[in-house]
Amino acid sequence: MQYGVSVSAALSEQNVTAIIVSHDGVTWLSEVVASLSSQKLKIDQIIAVDNGSIDGSPKLLRNAGIKVIEQDREAGFGSAIAAAVATLPKLEISANGESNEWLWILHDDCAPDRQALKQLLTAALERPQVGIAGPKILGWYDRKHILETGISITENGSRWTGLEEREHDQGQHDEIKMVLAVSTAGMLIKRSLYEELGGFDPSLELFRDDVDLGWRAHIAGYSVICVGEAILYHAEAAATERRSVDVRDALLHRPLLLDRRNAAFVLLANSSRWILPWVAVQLLFTAIGRSIIYLLAKLPGYAADEIAAIALLIFKPADLIKSRRYR
Repeated sequence: MQYGVSVSAALSEQNVTAIIVSHDGVTWLSEVVASLSSQKLKIDQIIAVDNGSIDGSPKLLRNAGIKVIEQDREAGFGSAIAAAVATLPKLEISANGESNEWLWILHDDCAPDRQALKQLLTAALERPQVGIAGPKILGWYDRKHILETGISITENGSRWTGLEEREHDQGQHDEIKMVLAVSTAGMLIKRSLYEELGGFDPSLELFRDDVDLGWRAHIAGYSVICVGEAILYHAEAAATERRSVDVRDALLHRPLLLDRRNAAFVLLANSSRWILPWVAVQLLFTAIGRSIIYLLAKLPGYAADEIAAIALLIFKPADLIKSRRYR
């Protein structure tokens, strides 16, 4: 009981900065902003970073009283978070090496339930080894459809959620569980950990940056959890092509190509040098196999994406080499 009381008291002592990254998200932003203002646990400040929106997103955010930092249209997600963090006062660390500052990372197409922040932060405070916590993510358009309850990856780099196809939420994933990573949509991360890791890898401008950050957090000795009772609704606008993908590395604005490139990048950047050749060969043959399947399905564009993703890493290895050295 005393432990519960101490956690409850600690909640009021935490400082949470919510960071919204927007890019032509006016379709969803009104609900996103409303969901933040209705949180049961007060957010200390909200910062929005807009990556070159042309649909009125910055105006909507400013009209809601939110500070907006504007970047160019090709800026990446990680650079947006870094721009917001750069405006914060210097991180204060207590005598015992702890900090009470948290970053709550949000997309412009995701709306958290009003209890989400309180549930995420409570779960993290109850587990001192936790550096990152994420919610259960449900669909924006079908609000019973479970999209994610944490993320892992397969040996060929595919994103793995452990869910059945079109699985509906009936409370079956309401537990708190350890995972490799959580989505950047609704990710709550200790600011001290974010700065220790150097933020998101700049070579991953969009897609798979969440997996990479979670992987590095584990290596640094922290745990990552999904809090099943904390709920967030996500439109997945970029992944489902409801809007264009305009980051610098998005060749021809193709989300599948960027996703496949980054999936391979994360595996190659984080694998030990002893298994690196095996990982590289496996990725190549997996890409060839997928491309054949797409060709048989008469989807030549997707087939080309699979091969091009690997080719980008072969013919432009500088970013990968730099990331491996950094780790």
